[in-house]
Amino acid sequence: MKKLLCFCICFVFIASVYADSEVYVIKNARILTVTKGTIEKGTIIIQDGMIDRVGNSLDIPADNVQVINAEGMWVTPGLIDSHSHLGLGPSGGITEDNEMSDPCTPHLRIIDSIHPEGMEPHKGSFKDAVAQGITTIIARPGSGNVIGGQSAALKLFGKTVDEMILVFPADMKMAMGRKGYYASKGQMPMTKMGTAYIVRKAMTDAADYRASLLAYEKTKEKNPDTLPPKRDLKNEAMLKVLNRELPVHIHATAVDDIMTAVRLADEFNFYKLSLAHADESYKIADELAKRDVVVVVGPQMITFDDRGNLINIADFLVKNGVEVNIMTDADVVQQEFLRFQASIAVKYGMDPLEALKAITINPAKLIGMESRIGSIESGKDADLVIFDGDPFDIQTCVQKVFINGHIVYDTEDK
Repeated sequence: MKKLLCFCICFVFIASVYADSEVYVIKNARILTVTKGTIEKGTIIIQDGMIDRVGNSLDIPADNVQVINAEGMWVTPGLIDSHSHLGLGPSGGITEDNEMSDPCTPHLRIIDSIHPEGMEPHKGSFKDAVAQGITTIIARPGSGNVIGGQSAALKLFGKTVDEMILVFPADMKMAMGRKGYYASKGQMPMTKMGTAYIVRKAMTDAADYRASLLAYEKTKEKNPDTLPPKRDLKNEAMLKVLNRELPVHIHATAVDDIMTAVRLADEFNFYKLSLAHADESYKIADELAKRDVVVVVGPQMITFDDRGNLINIADFLVKNGVEVNIMTDADVVQQEFLRFQASIAVKYGMDPLEALKAITINPAKLIGMESRIGSIESGKDADLVIFDGDPFDIQTCVQKVFINGHIVYDTEDK
């Protein structure tokens, strides 16, 4: 009951997160660095928002130091959810993530739809997420459209979404499969073939737009009065995909939709393809592994094959050479339950370190931020979580959370 109360009510946000400038020392902790092994009875020194040093027998600064004795506790990097819809409504619900007026909306930006109430210290669902150790999310458009728009990686603290942005745009969100809304209107795409065509059309339109821009630049050299092509925001957005400046993240569940996504990636040479959900990806794990496709597993973690055998999707993929992230798809599974999603994979046989990677360093790599977040190493952002036990034990409670070296959640401040 004590553990349950800890999860339910024992949390307080620090209102003036950026007001303190202390040096923090976390000592006597079991530190799960993710990339450098586990340090028993270890110390982390936090200074200027960064992890200054981590290890054993460190010299602790003498002045203006706040020491946290983490005896018996576990420390992990801040958790990262690489597929979320957090903040897309007053309570974080999925209310504004699909612009259902056009199946092709690459020019839309998710940061224009994050609801500000979610960021207030004592309201909304951001505080629930941070209270369970989530420090970064990739917020994405929904899957109602074929091309939904541009995603953003956000750190979960700030007064405005602009303060929270870690990476924008993080990738272009697409979605395979039939689009029932448009089919009901008798509008393309009514079939899976139509869905694939919408992507091909957007890519070829972008290629034509690029050609017109290049032609304009050549003509301008001879005739400075030449007018440029009319701006096209859709094509400008898709040029980032065509020019391999922007990764692509595709919603696909069944094998045929997964292979359509892979086919499009091969055809247009997508940069850093990742798949969302991909429940049947275990059936073609070898195809995904040889193409370095990342699979973001969830909310469904477990499935059954045609013979009724249980398949632990994330574990199966990892053991077959596929890099895996684990997600909530919040609010499908509420944002705060990210580590419990990973716990399901651990329960059914996934190595705990691989599960931890799937909610820390692997999502960091997906957005090109592995040099800043996702592991506990000197020089990285001090995004840290202190647990009172094994993070994958459902009875374990979060004790403290740091973002950028500041305590943003603390069970001791009530």
